[in-house]
Amino acid sequence: MSETYNSNDPIEVAKGVFHLGVQDTPNSFSNIPYLIVDGDGAVVIDPGSAIPAFYEVFLRKVKKVIDPKKITHLIVQHQDPDLCAALPLIEKLAHPDVKIYAPLEAKVLLQHYGMVSPLVPLDDGDTLTFGNGRTLEFIMTPYAHFVGTMATYDAATKVIFSSDAFGGFTGDNALYAPASYPTQLTAFLGQYLGSKRALEYALKRIEKLAEEKGIDLICPQHGCLIKKEQIPTYLEAAHALEVGGEIDMLAAKHGIELD
Repeated sequence: MSETYNSNDPIEVAKGVFHLGVQDTPNSFSNIPYLIVDGDGAVVIDPGSAIPAFYEVFLRKVKKVIDPKKITHLIVQHQDPDLCAALPLIEKLAHPDVKIYAPLEAKVLLQHYGMVSPLVPLDDGDTLTFGNGRTLEFIMTPYAHFVGTMATYDAATKVIFSSDAFGGFTGDNALYAPASYPTQLTAFLGQYLGSKRALEYALKRIEKLAEEKGIDLICPQHGCLIKKEQIPTYLEAAHALEVGGEIDMLAAKHGIELD
């Protein structure tokens, strides 16, 4: 299996799971939509940006796997435009009865992107079955980093699509987390998360899922994939992380004391 990705080729990282990563090199950032294909059904998780340079990579990779008209479900794990502004574009090419799934709080904001397909609100523990009976479970991770944020678990492959959790800054196109990734991960989470309580809940919820059902691969929406044997290292790094540093810096600047 490839250890890097490019702008042309989708990479199957687990059975029926395709990495459609787009690298934003100037910003040391990556956006990673995922495609899951099972039988006659297909799901896209976080289709990405509407900027042509990003969307064209996503669409090119989708077309190398399936006809976009086979996409029956679009899943959005939170409302940020870098992961879902492409919804109005891809829905025009998807199955005529395509549905969009998102946490309830994100649904309220997603409507402003201008899609016409039904928006289905999700709650913790909801599931979606498609294709030949493949089931996805939705796990709410509120305030990590938006109140309507979730992760998605694919029971067939034991892959968790973790949204921003376990994301990291990357200046290259490494597919899997390198030795330096704990630093990249903590820099990213330290900047984008404001609540240690929210972070701890998300981490412990993922740990509980791993204990009960198993996790073989973590697929974040930014950065690098984390293999099963690497997961304890990244859990430890994330648990040790202090978040909300921007608040402390500005408080000190303005002489504001915080409890």
